[in-house]
Amino acid sequence: MENQKSSPIGTSFAMAAVWFATHSGGGFATGNQEVNYFVKYGWYSVFLPLVAMLLLGWGHRNALVLAKDYKTYDYKSFCDALFHPYEKYFSIVFELGFIMLIVCGVSTSIAGSGALLKSSLAIPYGVGIVTVGTILLLLTIFGSELIVKVLNLKTYFIIVTLLILCVLGIQMGAFNFQHVLANHETFGTSFGDAVWYMLIYIGFQAFTVLPIISVSHNIKTTKDCNRFMLFGTLLNGAFLAIICIMLLGFSPEVLNQTLPVYFVTTKLDLPWLKILYSVILFVALLGTAISLIFSTVARFEPVLVKRNILRSLSTRRIFISLVTIALCTGISVFGLTNIVVKGYGSVGYIGLFFVLLPEIIVGTIKIKNAKSRREQKLNRAV
Repeated sequence: MENQKSSPIGTSFAMAAVWFATHSGGGFATGNQEVNYFVKYGWYSVFLPLVAMLLLGWGHRNALVLAKDYKTYDYKSFCDALFHPYEKYFSIVFELGFIMLIVCGVSTSIAGSGALLKSSLAIPYGVGIVTVGTILLLLTIFGSELIVKVLNLKTYFIIVTLLILCVLGIQMGAFNFQHVLANHETFGTSFGDAVWYMLIYIGFQAFTVLPIISVSHNIKTTKDCNRFMLFGTLLNGAFLAIICIMLLGFSPEVLNQTLPVYFVTTKLDLPWLKILYSVILFVALLGTAISLIFSTVARFEPVLVKRNILRSLSTRRIFISLVTIALCTGISVFGLTNIVVKGYGSVGYIGLFFVLLPEIIVGTIKIKNAKSRREQKLNRAV
């Protein structure tokens, strides 16, 4: 009986962990996203990460309730349920945002790896991104299951390493952080700017709903979804806020860094930690890119099969991987910061207006209507 009682809480926490793992990937671990969407707005970044994750958690919670009620565990059927009866107009936009997010994610991984190789090993950026693109192609084609499993463990190593960095970084930057907080330093920005970029951030993070609903089969009640929102908001909000606080301690210098967290490791004067972080970040970036490339293959392989293009299974997969990596390597030439600000920013608009707001507004209405219908059926039965 005890296991049955604890099972719903365990399921909710497991779902929150999926959200956390999706959020805290390689791109997040560079610190570039945190700086450009939160830290550059000064002391507002102390509390806006929690507000951001609360709003995102609300949207994800509604998505889980809809997935539970309508039995929609893939993004196509989820989109149809959310936008019905206008799904044919909105599903295209939803899919466009999904594809753009994959392209930005792979490009960020390549650009971040190239910037890391330049900073740590003095390898020219152009050589670095081509090298990383080649490694990704080889891993995608010839990578054994063991390599994929190791890369899938990246999140755990990132979290532990970042937590160590945060403890040491917050201690070292405590005086500067207190100065920023006491003077309400905003680095020349406004509260309106800070709120808007927070919304753009949760706009592109809204697409993290896709892996969440794909593994949500064990969610049985709305109470499970509410627990998921609580656990997920606390996990993601606290982690994001802690990293922002650490980076604020090294402001304003950190605001101009392509790899802000790596910059912090150079200030801590702990060579072993800099090496550890660099290795784990590189592996994490490769892992993120490979998982997204597999997502691209899964999405476009049926299209090639339907049109009878490239009959060989391995040839189809190599072709899709090659095109994806070549495209994203080309995009990574523009640099990590440009991809994070402009690329993710563009996805953020789509995610904000066509994913998150519909989940919160339309989702809430549909959930209430479904609840009313269930209550009416119960009254009739009585």
